[in-house]
Amino acid sequence: MKATARRTAVLVGLTTALLTGPLAVAAVAAPTATITLNGSSASASGSNVTVSGSAVTITAPGSYEIRGTLNNGYVAVDTAATGTVELILAGASITNTTSSPLYVLNAGAVTVTLAAGTSNSLTDATTYTSTGEPDSALFSAADLTIAGTGSLTVRANAADGIVSKDDLVIQSGTITVTAVDDAIRGKDSLTINGGTINVTSSGGDGIKSNETEAGKGVLTITNGTITASVADDAIKGENVLNISGGTINVPRSYEALEGLQTTISGGNINVVASDDAVNAAEEGLGHMQPSSIAFIRVTGGTVVATGGTDGFDSNGSLTFAGGTVAAKGSSTRGGGEGAIDADGPITFTSGTVVGAALTSLAVFRAVPNTGQGWVAPRFNSNLAANTIVHVVSGSTVLASYRASATTREVVFSSNRITNGQRYDIYTGGSVSGTSTGGLYTSGSITGATRVLTGVTAGQYGRF
Repeated sequence: MKATARRTAVLVGLTTALLTGPLAVAAVAAPTATITLNGSSASASGSNVTVSGSAVTITAPGSYEIRGTLNNGYVAVDTAATGTVELILAGASITNTTSSPLYVLNAGAVTVTLAAGTSNSLTDATTYTSTGEPDSALFSAADLTIAGTGSLTVRANAADGIVSKDDLVIQSGTITVTAVDDAIRGKDSLTINGGTINVTSSGGDGIKSNETEAGKGVLTITNGTITASVADDAIKGENVLNISGGTINVPRSYEALEGLQTTISGGNINVVASDDAVNAAEEGLGHMQPSSIAFIRVTGGTVVATGGTDGFDSNGSLTFAGGTVAAKGSSTRGGGEGAIDADGPITFTSGTVVGAALTSLAVFRAVPNTGQGWVAPRFNSNLAANTIVHVVSGSTVLASYRASATTREVVFSSNRITNGQRYDIYTGGSVSGTSTGGLYTSGSITGATRVLTGVTAGQYGRF
Protein backbone atom coordinates (compact mmCIF):
# COMPACT_ATOMS: atom_id res chain seq x y z
CA MET A 1 0.00 0.00 0.00
CA LYS A 2 1.32 3.48 -0.90
CA ALA A 3 2.03 5.85 1.99
CA THR A 4 -0.71 8.27 0.85
CA ALA A 5 -3.31 5.53 0.73
CA ARG A 6 -2.17 4.22 4.11
CA ARG A 7 -2.48 7.70 5.69
CA THR A 8 -5.96 8.07 4.17
CA ALA A 9 -7.04 4.72 5.65
CA VAL A 10 -5.74 5.67 9.10
CA LEU A 11 -7.57 9.03 8.98
CA VAL A 12 -10.79 7.30 8.01
CA GLY A 13 -10.35 4.86 10.89
CA LEU A 14 -9.69 7.65 13.39
CA THR A 15 -12.71 9.60 12.16
CA THR A 16 -14.92 6.53 12.57
CA ALA A 17 -13.56 5.90 16.08
CA LEU A 18 -14.25 9.49 17.13
CA LEU A 19 -17.80 9.28 15.85
CA THR A 20 -18.64 5.89 17.34
CA GLY A 21 -16.49 5.99 20.48
CA PRO A 22 -12.89 4.90 21.03
CA LEU A 23 -13.88 1.35 22.11
CA ALA A 24 -17.37 0.78 20.81
CA VAL A 25 -19.35 -1.71 22.92
CA ALA A 26 -22.02 -3.86 21.35
CA ALA A 27 -25.44 -2.52 22.27
CA VAL A 28 -27.51 -4.60 24.68
CA ALA A 29 -30.77 -5.57 23.07
CA ALA A 30 -33.84 -4.10 24.73
CA PRO A 31 -36.26 -6.62 26.27
CA THR A 32 -39.04 -7.89 24.04
CA ALA A 33 -41.42 -6.61 26.71
CA THR A 34 -41.44 -5.08 30.17
CA ILE A 35 -43.88 -6.56 32.65
CA THR A 36 -44.84 -4.36 35.57
CA LEU A 37 -46.51 -5.93 38.59
CA ASN A 38 -48.88 -3.63 40.44
CA GLY A 39 -50.03 -5.43 43.58
CA SER A 40 -53.30 -7.00 42.48
CA SER A 41 -52.76 -6.54 38.74
CA ALA A 42 -50.10 -6.33 36.06
CA SER A 43 -49.37 -4.52 32.81
CA ALA A 44 -47.04 -5.13 29.89
CA SER A 45 -45.39 -2.94 27.28
CA GLY A 46 -44.17 -4.86 24.26
CA SER A 47 -45.26 -7.97 22.41
CA ASN A 48 -46.07 -11.62 23.13
CA VAL A 49 -47.49 -11.06 26.61
CA THR A 50 -51.10 -11.51 27.64
CA VAL A 51 -52.39 -10.10 30.91
CA SER A 52 -55.66 -10.95 32.60
CA GLY A 53 -55.89 -9.31 35.99
CA SER A 54 -53.03 -10.82 37.99
CA ALA A 55 -52.34 -13.62 35.47
CA VAL A 56 -49.44 -13.00 33.07
CA THR A 57 -48.59 -15.36 30.21
CA ILE A 58 -45.57 -15.10 27.88
CA THR A 59 -46.27 -16.67 24.49
CA ALA A 60 -43.05 -16.47 22.45
CA PRO A 61 -39.26 -16.63 22.81
CA GLY A 62 -37.59 -13.34 23.66
CA SER A 63 -36.38 -11.31 26.61
CA TYR A 64 -38.89 -10.14 29.24
CA GLU A 65 -38.09 -7.86 32.13
CA ILE A 66 -40.28 -8.32 35.21
CA ARG A 67 -40.44 -5.80 38.03
CA GLY A 68 -42.80 -4.87 40.86
CA THR A 69 -44.96 -6.81 43.30
CA LEU A 70 -47.80 -9.25 42.65
CA ASN A 71 -49.71 -10.19 45.78
CA ASN A 72 -51.74 -13.08 44.37
CA GLY A 73 -51.05 -14.15 40.82
CA TYR A 74 -48.48 -15.69 38.51
CA VAL A 75 -46.19 -15.29 35.53
CA ALA A 76 -46.31 -18.25 33.15
CA VAL A 77 -44.44 -19.22 29.97
CA ASP A 78 -46.33 -21.19 27.34
CA THR A 79 -44.90 -21.29 23.82
CA ALA A 80 -44.45 -24.04 21.27
CA ALA A 81 -41.90 -21.98 19.29
CA THR A 82 -38.22 -22.92 19.36
CA GLY A 83 -35.82 -20.54 21.00
CA THR A 84 -35.03 -19.31 24.49
CA VAL A 85 -37.27 -17.31 26.78
CA GLU A 86 -35.29 -15.03 29.07
CA LEU A 87 -37.01 -13.81 32.21
CA ILE A 88 -35.14 -10.87 33.72
CA LEU A 89 -36.15 -10.49 37.34
CA ALA A 90 -35.39 -6.87 38.18
CA GLY A 91 -36.93 -6.36 41.59
CA ALA A 92 -39.83 -8.78 41.23
CA SER A 93 -41.84 -10.19 44.12
CA ILE A 94 -44.56 -12.69 43.20
CA THR A 95 -46.88 -14.54 45.56
CA ASN A 96 -49.56 -17.03 44.55
CA THR A 97 -52.00 -18.24 47.20
CA THR A 98 -53.46 -21.03 45.02
CA SER A 99 -50.53 -22.37 42.96
CA SER A 100 -47.05 -21.54 41.64
CA PRO A 101 -45.97 -17.91 41.20
CA LEU A 102 -43.55 -18.52 38.27
CA TYR A 103 -43.76 -21.49 35.95
CA VAL A 104 -42.97 -22.77 32.46
CA LEU A 105 -45.49 -25.10 30.85
CA ASN A 106 -43.89 -25.19 27.42
CA ALA A 107 -40.75 -23.64 25.88
CA GLY A 108 -37.57 -24.56 24.04
CA ALA A 109 -35.43 -23.37 26.95
CA VAL A 110 -35.72 -20.75 29.67
CA THR A 111 -33.16 -18.53 31.38
CA VAL A 112 -33.98 -16.67 34.58
CA THR A 113 -31.60 -13.72 34.88
CA LEU A 114 -31.30 -12.04 38.27
CA ALA A 115 -30.63 -8.41 37.42
CA ALA A 116 -27.61 -6.82 39.08
CA GLY A 117 -28.36 -5.04 42.32
CA THR A 118 -31.91 -6.39 42.64
CA SER A 119 -33.65 -8.62 45.17
CA ASN A 120 -36.40 -10.93 43.94
CA SER A 121 -38.76 -13.34 45.68
CA LEU A 122 -41.21 -16.13 44.86
CA THR A 123 -43.75 -17.55 47.32
CA ASP A 124 -46.21 -20.31 46.48
CA ALA A 125 -49.42 -21.60 48.05
CA THR A 126 -49.56 -23.89 51.03
CA THR A 127 -52.01 -26.09 49.12
CA TYR A 128 -52.37 -26.02 45.32
CA THR A 129 -55.96 -25.93 44.09
CA SER A 130 -55.02 -27.81 40.90
CA THR A 131 -53.19 -31.13 40.49
CA GLY A 132 -50.32 -31.93 38.16
CA GLU A 133 -48.04 -29.20 36.84
CA PRO A 134 -46.84 -26.79 38.02
CA ASP A 135 -45.92 -28.32 41.34
CA SER A 136 -43.20 -26.06 42.73
CA ALA A 137 -42.62 -22.38 43.45
CA LEU A 138 -40.36 -22.01 40.39
CA PHE A 139 -41.27 -24.76 37.93
CA SER A 140 -40.08 -25.48 34.41
CA ALA A 141 -41.08 -28.25 32.03
CA ALA A 142 -38.12 -27.19 29.84
CA ASP A 143 -34.38 -26.78 30.35
CA LEU A 144 -33.83 -24.03 32.90
CA THR A 145 -30.78 -21.84 33.54
CA ILE A 146 -30.44 -19.36 36.41
CA ALA A 147 -27.85 -16.61 35.98
CA GLY A 148 -27.15 -12.99 36.84
CA THR A 149 -25.70 -11.30 39.91
CA GLY A 150 -28.88 -10.35 41.76
CA SER A 151 -30.63 -12.40 44.43
CA LEU A 152 -33.63 -14.73 44.47
CA THR A 153 -35.47 -15.89 47.58
CA VAL A 154 -37.88 -18.80 47.14
CA ARG A 155 -40.34 -19.91 49.81
CA ALA A 156 -41.96 -23.23 48.90
CA ASN A 157 -44.89 -23.76 51.25
CA ALA A 158 -46.44 -26.77 49.51
CA ALA A 159 -43.53 -28.96 48.41
CA ASP A 160 -40.49 -28.17 46.21
CA GLY A 161 -38.72 -24.87 45.66
CA ILE A 162 -37.02 -24.80 42.23
CA VAL A 163 -37.67 -27.63 39.75
CA SER A 164 -36.78 -28.38 36.14
CA LYS A 165 -38.19 -31.55 34.61
CA ASP A 166 -35.24 -31.52 32.19
CA ASP A 167 -31.79 -30.00 32.81
CA LEU A 168 -31.21 -27.30 35.43
CA VAL A 169 -28.09 -25.13 35.39
CA ILE A 170 -27.19 -22.55 38.03
CA GLN A 171 -24.53 -20.22 36.73
CA SER A 172 -24.51 -17.44 39.31
CA GLY A 173 -26.58 -15.30 41.65
CA THR A 174 -27.49 -15.47 45.32
CA ILE A 175 -30.24 -18.05 45.72
CA THR A 176 -32.03 -18.86 48.97
CA VAL A 177 -34.66 -21.60 49.08
CA THR A 178 -36.78 -22.67 52.04
CA ALA A 179 -38.90 -25.69 51.16
CA VAL A 180 -41.28 -28.14 52.77
CA ASP A 181 -39.92 -30.91 50.53
CA ASP A 182 -37.00 -30.70 48.05
CA ALA A 183 -35.32 -27.32 47.74
CA ILE A 184 -33.71 -27.49 44.26
CA ARG A 185 -34.22 -30.33 41.78
CA GLY A 186 -33.13 -30.84 38.20
CA LYS A 187 -34.78 -34.11 37.21
CA ASP A 188 -32.56 -35.12 34.27
CA SER A 189 -29.48 -33.24 35.49
CA LEU A 190 -28.42 -30.41 37.76
CA THR A 191 -25.22 -28.44 37.22
CA ILE A 192 -23.94 -25.75 39.56
CA ASN A 193 -21.16 -23.60 38.09
CA GLY A 194 -21.25 -20.73 40.56
CA GLY A 195 -23.33 -18.52 42.79
CA THR A 196 -24.13 -18.52 46.48
CA ILE A 197 -26.83 -21.07 47.27
CA ASN A 198 -28.51 -21.55 50.65
CA VAL A 199 -31.17 -24.23 50.97
CA THR A 200 -33.29 -25.41 53.88
CA SER A 201 -35.77 -28.29 53.81
CA SER A 202 -37.98 -29.28 56.69
CA GLY A 203 -39.01 -32.63 55.19
CA GLY A 204 -37.07 -33.50 52.04
CA ASP A 205 -33.79 -33.21 50.17
CA GLY A 206 -31.66 -30.18 49.49
CA ILE A 207 -30.11 -30.22 46.01
CA LYS A 208 -30.69 -33.21 43.77
CA SER A 209 -31.08 -34.81 40.36
CA ASN A 210 -33.49 -37.71 40.68
CA GLU A 211 -33.99 -39.37 37.28
CA THR A 212 -33.19 -43.10 37.45
CA GLU A 213 -32.76 -43.59 33.69
CA ALA A 214 -29.19 -44.37 32.60
CA GLY A 215 -27.24 -41.27 31.59
CA LYS A 216 -29.48 -39.02 33.66
CA GLY A 217 -29.84 -38.30 37.37
CA VAL A 218 -26.48 -36.50 37.26
CA LEU A 219 -25.53 -33.76 39.74
CA THR A 220 -22.38 -31.80 38.90
CA ILE A 221 -20.82 -29.07 41.05
CA THR A 222 -17.86 -27.18 39.59
CA ASN A 223 -17.93 -23.96 41.63
CA GLY A 224 -20.00 -21.80 43.94
CA THR A 225 -20.74 -21.67 47.63
CA ILE A 226 -23.45 -24.05 48.84
CA THR A 227 -25.01 -24.41 52.28
CA ALA A 228 -27.67 -27.06 52.85
CA SER A 229 -29.53 -27.80 56.08
CA VAL A 230 -32.12 -30.49 55.41
CA ALA A 231 -34.12 -33.36 56.85
CA ASP A 232 -33.02 -35.99 54.30
CA ASP A 233 -30.25 -36.04 51.65
CA ALA A 234 -28.43 -32.73 51.31
CA ILE A 235 -26.75 -33.15 47.90
CA LYS A 236 -27.75 -36.13 45.76
CA GLY A 237 -27.22 -37.41 42.23
CA GLU A 238 -29.44 -40.44 41.73
CA ASN A 239 -26.90 -42.03 39.37
CA VAL A 240 -23.86 -39.74 39.41
CA LEU A 241 -22.51 -37.10 41.78
CA ASN A 242 -19.45 -35.19 40.58
CA ILE A 243 -17.84 -32.44 42.66
CA SER A 244 -14.78 -30.72 41.20
CA GLY A 245 -14.81 -27.35 42.97
CA GLY A 246 -16.65 -24.88 45.13
CA THR A 247 -17.34 -24.69 48.84
CA ILE A 248 -19.96 -27.01 50.34
CA ASN A 249 -21.21 -26.84 53.90
CA VAL A 250 -23.88 -29.21 55.26
CA PRO A 251 -24.52 -28.59 58.97
CA ARG A 252 -27.60 -30.88 59.12
CA SER A 253 -28.77 -33.86 57.07
CA TYR A 254 -29.70 -37.52 57.20
CA GLU A 255 -27.13 -38.27 54.50
CA ALA A 256 -25.04 -35.40 53.22
CA LEU A 257 -23.52 -36.43 49.86
CA GLU A 258 -25.06 -39.34 47.98
CA GLY A 259 -24.82 -40.87 44.54
CA LEU A 260 -24.59 -44.32 43.04
CA GLN A 261 -21.23 -43.23 41.63
CA THR A 262 -19.60 -40.36 43.50
CA THR A 263 -16.40 -38.61 42.46
CA ILE A 264 -14.81 -35.76 44.42
CA SER A 265 -11.91 -34.18 42.55
CA GLY A 266 -11.83 -30.73 44.14
CA GLY A 267 -13.58 -28.26 46.38
CA ASN A 268 -13.72 -27.52 50.07
CA ILE A 269 -16.36 -29.76 51.67
CA ASN A 270 -17.56 -29.97 55.27
CA VAL A 271 -20.62 -32.17 55.82
CA VAL A 272 -22.50 -33.55 58.82
CA ALA A 273 -25.09 -36.35 58.71
CA SER A 274 -27.06 -38.31 61.27
CA ASP A 275 -26.48 -41.45 59.15
CA ASP A 276 -23.76 -41.59 56.46
CA ALA A 277 -21.94 -38.39 55.55
CA VAL A 278 -20.71 -39.54 52.10
CA ASN A 279 -22.65 -42.45 50.64
CA ALA A 280 -22.70 -44.55 47.46
CA ALA A 281 -25.66 -46.91 47.34
CA GLU A 282 -27.29 -49.10 44.70
CA GLU A 283 -31.05 -49.25 45.05
CA GLY A 284 -32.47 -52.72 45.63
CA LEU A 285 -29.46 -54.18 47.41
CA GLY A 286 -29.71 -55.34 50.98
CA HIS A 287 -27.68 -53.98 53.87
CA MET A 288 -23.98 -54.86 53.46
CA GLN A 289 -24.66 -56.51 50.09
CA PRO A 290 -21.76 -55.55 47.76
CA SER A 291 -22.49 -53.62 44.56
CA SER A 292 -20.44 -54.07 41.40
CA ILE A 293 -21.26 -50.59 40.09
CA ALA A 294 -21.36 -48.30 43.14
CA PHE A 295 -18.24 -46.37 44.07
CA ILE A 296 -16.78 -43.36 45.85
CA ARG A 297 -13.56 -41.87 44.49
CA VAL A 298 -11.70 -38.98 46.07
CA THR A 299 -8.97 -37.62 43.82
CA GLY A 300 -8.65 -34.06 45.12
CA GLY A 301 -10.10 -31.33 47.29
CA THR A 302 -10.64 -31.25 51.03
CA VAL A 303 -13.41 -33.30 52.63
CA VAL A 304 -14.42 -33.27 56.30
CA ALA A 305 -17.19 -35.86 56.71
CA THR A 306 -18.91 -36.42 60.07
CA GLY A 307 -21.45 -39.23 60.12
CA GLY A 308 -23.66 -40.51 62.89
CA THR A 309 -23.16 -43.97 61.37
CA ASP A 310 -20.35 -43.82 58.79
CA GLY A 311 -18.12 -41.04 57.59
CA PHE A 312 -17.72 -42.67 54.17
CA ASP A 313 -19.96 -45.59 53.17
CA SER A 314 -19.81 -47.32 49.78
CA ASN A 315 -21.90 -50.32 48.79
CA GLY A 316 -19.16 -50.91 46.23
CA SER A 317 -15.56 -49.72 46.01
CA LEU A 318 -13.93 -46.83 47.85
CA THR A 319 -10.77 -45.16 46.53
CA PHE A 320 -8.63 -42.43 48.05
CA ALA A 321 -6.36 -41.09 45.32
CA GLY A 322 -5.72 -37.46 46.26
CA GLY A 323 -6.79 -34.52 48.35
CA THR A 324 -7.26 -34.42 52.11
CA VAL A 325 -9.98 -36.41 53.88
CA ALA A 326 -11.00 -36.41 57.54
CA ALA A 327 -13.79 -38.89 58.26
CA LYS A 328 -15.58 -39.48 61.55
CA GLY A 329 -17.98 -42.35 62.17
CA SER A 330 -20.13 -43.47 65.05
CA SER A 331 -18.82 -43.03 68.59
CA THR A 332 -21.42 -45.47 69.94
CA ARG A 333 -21.62 -48.27 67.33
CA GLY A 334 -18.78 -50.39 65.97
CA GLY A 335 -18.63 -53.63 64.04
CA GLY A 336 -20.22 -53.04 60.65
CA GLU A 337 -20.20 -49.26 61.04
CA GLY A 338 -17.14 -47.06 60.98
CA ALA A 339 -15.27 -44.00 59.85
CA ILE A 340 -14.62 -45.67 56.50
CA ASP A 341 -17.06 -48.39 55.46
CA ALA A 342 -17.05 -50.35 52.20
CA ASP A 343 -18.76 -53.52 51.04
CA GLY A 344 -16.28 -53.68 48.14
CA PRO A 345 -12.53 -53.00 47.99
CA ILE A 346 -10.84 -50.03 49.67
CA THR A 347 -7.63 -48.64 48.19
CA PHE A 348 -5.25 -45.87 49.24
CA THR A 349 -3.14 -44.58 46.35
CA SER A 350 -2.50 -40.90 47.15
CA GLY A 351 -3.61 -37.97 49.30
CA THR A 352 -3.95 -37.69 53.07
CA VAL A 353 -6.66 -39.57 54.97
CA VAL A 354 -7.64 -39.84 58.62
CA GLY A 355 -10.64 -41.76 59.91
CA ALA A 356 -11.77 -42.15 63.52
CA ALA A 357 -14.63 -43.99 65.23
CA LEU A 358 -15.24 -47.05 67.36
CA THR A 359 -14.32 -48.87 64.12
CA SER A 360 -11.97 -47.14 61.69
CA LEU A 361 -12.27 -49.60 58.77
CA ALA A 362 -15.58 -51.45 58.51
CA VAL A 363 -14.65 -53.78 55.66
CA PHE A 364 -15.56 -57.14 54.18
CA ARG A 365 -12.26 -57.47 52.35
CA ALA A 366 -8.70 -56.98 53.53
CA VAL A 367 -7.38 -53.54 52.72
CA PRO A 368 -4.43 -53.90 50.29
CA ASN A 369 -0.95 -53.32 51.69
CA THR A 370 0.19 -52.15 48.27
CA GLY A 371 -0.14 -48.58 47.05
CA GLN A 372 0.13 -45.76 49.55
CA GLY A 373 0.90 -46.69 53.13
CA TRP A 374 -1.70 -46.70 55.87
CA VAL A 375 -1.71 -47.54 59.55
CA ALA A 376 -4.77 -48.36 61.65
CA PRO A 377 -4.09 -48.54 65.39
CA ARG A 378 -6.74 -50.04 67.66
CA PHE A 379 -6.59 -48.83 71.23
CA ASN A 380 -7.04 -51.03 74.28
CA SER A 381 -9.89 -48.86 75.54
CA ASN A 382 -11.97 -45.98 74.28
CA LEU A 383 -10.32 -42.59 73.98
CA ALA A 384 -12.32 -39.65 75.28
CA ALA A 385 -13.25 -36.72 73.08
CA ASN A 386 -10.42 -34.19 72.57
CA THR A 387 -7.73 -36.85 73.01
CA ILE A 388 -4.72 -36.14 70.81
CA VAL A 389 -3.26 -39.08 68.85
CA HIS A 390 0.18 -39.07 67.16
CA VAL A 391 1.72 -41.53 64.70
CA VAL A 392 5.46 -41.54 65.36
CA SER A 393 8.51 -43.03 63.67
CA GLY A 394 11.46 -42.91 66.09
CA SER A 395 11.14 -39.35 67.35
CA THR A 396 9.48 -37.96 64.20
CA VAL A 397 5.78 -37.16 64.38
CA LEU A 398 4.17 -38.21 61.09
CA ALA A 399 0.52 -37.39 61.85
CA SER A 400 -1.35 -35.65 64.67
CA TYR A 401 -5.10 -35.84 65.23
CA ARG A 402 -7.45 -34.52 67.89
CA ALA A 403 -10.55 -36.70 68.28
CA SER A 404 -13.84 -34.80 68.40
CA ALA A 405 -15.75 -37.66 70.04
CA THR A 406 -15.24 -41.02 71.72
CA THR A 407 -12.83 -43.07 69.60
CA ARG A 408 -11.48 -46.64 69.70
CA GLU A 409 -9.72 -46.84 66.33
CA VAL A 410 -7.96 -44.43 64.00
CA VAL A 411 -6.66 -44.95 60.46
CA PHE A 412 -4.03 -42.72 58.82
CA SER A 413 -2.80 -42.78 55.24
CA SER A 414 -0.30 -40.46 53.57
CA ASN A 415 2.94 -40.53 51.64
CA ARG A 416 4.74 -40.41 55.01
CA ILE A 417 3.53 -43.91 55.92
CA THR A 418 5.20 -47.00 54.46
CA ASN A 419 3.41 -50.35 54.51
CA GLY A 420 5.34 -53.02 56.36
CA GLN A 421 7.09 -50.57 58.66
CA ARG A 422 6.29 -50.29 62.36
CA TYR A 423 5.13 -47.14 64.10
CA ASP A 424 4.54 -46.06 67.67
CA ILE A 425 1.28 -44.41 68.73
CA TYR A 426 1.20 -41.69 71.37
CA THR A 427 -1.67 -39.90 73.09
CA GLY A 428 -1.46 -36.48 74.67
CA GLY A 429 1.16 -33.87 73.85
CA SER A 430 0.02 -30.98 71.69
CA VAL A 431 -1.06 -30.01 68.19
CA SER A 432 -0.50 -26.82 66.24
CA GLY A 433 -1.01 -25.27 62.84
CA THR A 434 -4.08 -25.71 60.67
CA SER A 435 -6.74 -28.29 61.49
CA THR A 436 -8.68 -30.19 58.86
CA GLY A 437 -11.40 -32.06 60.69
CA GLY A 438 -9.05 -32.60 63.64
CA LEU A 439 -6.00 -33.51 61.52
CA TYR A 440 -3.33 -30.90 62.29
CA THR A 441 -0.38 -29.82 60.21
CA SER A 442 2.00 -30.39 63.13
CA GLY A 443 2.14 -31.90 66.60
CA SER A 444 4.49 -32.56 69.50
CA ILE A 445 4.86 -35.63 71.71
CA THR A 446 6.37 -33.62 74.55
CA GLY A 447 4.43 -34.74 77.58
CA ALA A 448 2.64 -37.46 75.58
CA THR A 449 2.32 -41.15 76.48
CA ARG A 450 3.30 -43.99 74.16
CA VAL A 451 0.30 -46.30 74.25
CA LEU A 452 1.05 -48.68 71.34
CA THR A 453 4.43 -49.90 70.15
CA GLY A 454 5.33 -51.38 66.78
CA VAL A 455 2.01 -51.07 64.95
CA THR A 456 2.62 -52.46 61.46
CA ALA A 457 1.42 -50.33 58.58
CA GLY A 458 -0.68 -52.16 56.01
CA GLN A 459 -2.22 -54.44 58.63
CA TYR A 460 -5.59 -53.97 60.27
CA GLY A 461 -6.13 -55.34 63.77
CA ARG A 462 -2.96 -57.47 63.72
CA PHE A 463 -0.27 -55.80 65.77
